[in-house]
Amino acid sequence: MRKSRLDIAARLMALCKRADALLLVLVLVLGGLMVCRYGPVPPAIAVHEGEAAPRLTESGDAPSEQPDEALPAAGKPVRFLMYNVQNYFVAGEDSRSRYKSQLKSKRSRDAVADVIASAQPEIVGLVEIGGEKALADLQERLEERGLKYPHAMVLKREGEDRALALLSAHPIVSNNSRANYNLHGQVRRKMLRGILDVTVKLDDGRYFRIVGAHLKSRVSDDAAAAEYLRTREARTLAFYLHEQMRDNPHIPIVVYGDWNDGPEDNSLSLLRKGVTDKSALTRINPEDSQGQTWTLYYKSGREYYVFDQIFVNSVLSKRCGRKARSGIVDIKDAAQASDHRAVWYELR
Repeated sequence: MRKSRLDIAARLMALCKRADALLLVLVLVLGGLMVCRYGPVPPAIAVHEGEAAPRLTESGDAPSEQPDEALPAAGKPVRFLMYNVQNYFVAGEDSRSRYKSQLKSKRSRDAVADVIASAQPEIVGLVEIGGEKALADLQERLEERGLKYPHAMVLKREGEDRALALLSAHPIVSNNSRANYNLHGQVRRKMLRGILDVTVKLDDGRYFRIVGAHLKSRVSDDAAAAEYLRTREARTLAFYLHEQMRDNPHIPIVVYGDWNDGPEDNSLSLLRKGVTDKSALTRINPEDSQGQTWTLYYKSGREYYVFDQIFVNSVLSKRCGRKARSGIVDIKDAAQASDHRAVWYELR
């Protein structure tokens, strides 16, 4: 009787071992099938949802490079110019919305290049550029005028034909642009044109982080709803900048945009004040050759606005000081180029 019990126990142990082996084989087989179907599990990487222009790198991304300690002192001035080039659309560009885009005339595109060339900037932040083809068209016109910008990127968003972009004579060493960025506190609604966010590095070791935005237009059937959306977008950008400055407090930041609001409107008040004192921004107040500050003229209503504005964080504000030069381009052909005027500021 005892022998039979021992035999039964032995058989049970053998069966258990067999079951464990079979289970192990099953796990290995399922694991292999998962790898074949989905590929190996990738390591955690930083991802941006913007689309880079072909001239950035072969992969479409800039190498990630961010300073994590105190940066070099102020150096030779670097002129940054921002410009809403008013629907700079060219033939052959893929449409991203249901609206038919009217191509910008050759005369107007030449005038845009003349405006930029007159200021001789080293970094150019653009608003309302069509896409890669439009950006390449502008680069070619600028090169004909003696300005070369070998480093470029464009931020496009599906459903919106007007894009944000950047041209630079200096390398773009980081691209954190976000095409599909949720409005603060929202699950589905996005920033209409995303957030352009790139870092440029100079030969002397200085970095400049350039952040661009284009808030909701005032051209709307519901002016109150449009104003509310601009306020939400500005709040979203303020929180975004707060996070970036908290994680990297030493880097100088330039924030440019067509805000579709003036300096005293609620949206820009939120942006200027920041989430905390440490993320507050200083607004640059440039003038043209006549001492005027307007950047947009509506012919229909004969109204002047200051919608195109540049802000800087405290790091850059202290470095540049109060005597930093700025201006608004008011050359003869500026009105032919765009309904907006180009604004520039010298970074240090």
